[in-house]
Amino acid sequence: MISTRKESLNSPSLDDSFFPFTSSTPIARHRIMGPGVGANHLLMSHVDHENSSSMLEKDLILAAEVGQALLERNEELEAHLEQMRRDKEALQQEKHTLQRRLEVREMEAGLREAELQADITSLRQQLDQKHSQGQDRRREESEQLTQLSNHNQKLVEQLAEAVSLEHSLRLELRSLREDMEDTSLSRSISSARLDSMQAENRVLKERCSNIDKQLKSSEEDIERIRIERDGMRARLLELQTDLKEKEAELEQHQSEAFQLRTMNRSLQQKVQVLGEEASLEEVTCFPLSLQSELQQSQDRESILAHSDILQEKEEEINRLKKELKSSQDELAALRKELEQFHSDPSKRPYSALEEELESARQERDTLNQQLLNTIRHKVALSQEVESWQEDMRLVISQQVQLQVQEREKKKETENMESPLQRNIRKNRSFRLPKEEGKKSFFSSLFGGD
Repeated sequence: MISTRKESLNSPSLDDSFFPFTSSTPIARHRIMGPGVGANHLLMSHVDHENSSSMLEKDLILAAEVGQALLERNEELEAHLEQMRRDKEALQQEKHTLQRRLEVREMEAGLREAELQADITSLRQQLDQKHSQGQDRRREESEQLTQLSNHNQKLVEQLAEAVSLEHSLRLELRSLREDMEDTSLSRSISSARLDSMQAENRVLKERCSNIDKQLKSSEEDIERIRIERDGMRARLLELQTDLKEKEAELEQHQSEAFQLRTMNRSLQQKVQVLGEEASLEEVTCFPLSLQSELQQSQDRESILAHSDILQEKEEEINRLKKELKSSQDELAALRKELEQFHSDPSKRPYSALEEELESARQERDTLNQQLLNTIRHKVALSQEVESWQEDMRLVISQQVQLQVQEREKKKETENMESPLQRNIRKNRSFRLPKEEGKKSFFSSLFGGD
């Protein structure tokens, strides 16, 4: 191919049609075309040399240009020739590579053919050996084939059941995935709700703690007010009791003083009568006067004693009056203080404090109930998640158990096969190696649809 391309190229010739000019002098033509020109032309050129000097210069310039053009053309042709040589080498290399591949493929095909021929020969030998064993062996093989056909029929039925079970498991798995998505969505919603409930619970706990503090302070205030009220009531009752006792004692002392005054008045009258009688009887009888004086002195002593007692009673009555007045003043002050406490707008009444305490207790019970409901909801969510996880574990364990059973059945069928069927199955696996890449039932089940 390279030689034909080289021959098809036109080599440059030195005729007049190739050059872009025509020489007007034989000397220029002689210099351009070489020494192969006749002697007549040389003589003519020597004769006309002086006349055509100017023409010669022009021819030299043209010759230089033609030489330059020829050099450029030669370089282009050499580059083209080099490129053609490289193409030829590449094609030869490719041809060599293809020949090597062809030889390798032929060797592989020969080896493959030899292997197949060896397999065919071994199979024919085995088949001849089997035919030579007799009718009993054939009958036994026919029975085994019958059993194998029955077993294959059972396996086909089991395979159909497994396919239907696989379909049902896929549907169940899809439903479980949908349930899982719904559960995850509900869990996310529940977690968000739980977070909001926890935030609300924290707020409610803070409010509850504040309410407990207020409640505690209110209880302390109420207890303090109750203690003050009880103290005031006890003090009031004590003062009222003391007042009644003092009044009763005052009445008793007043009655005693009245009796003593009456007795004193009667004794004074008696003394006066006795004095008059003594003055009348002083002349008549001295012993009687002495006796009367003694009687009078005794009467005076008794009168003085009664007067002292009366004075003491009066002093005690005055003291009791003072105590009664002080008790009345204290009772009035306590009543006034109690009235001021009830009428003070800055201090809430006891009933209002009790109402506020009751409302605070109700709010605390409500908050505790809300907290309890939140905890119950959280426990229910955790139980739901645990039940879902338990269901998924059961499904996965069932699928694993089914896979193990299928493997055991496959091993049993392989053990029950005859040597001839094993060889046939091996040859089939040798002819179809792509079947080894199939996925198992478990991987196809969890690998997606």
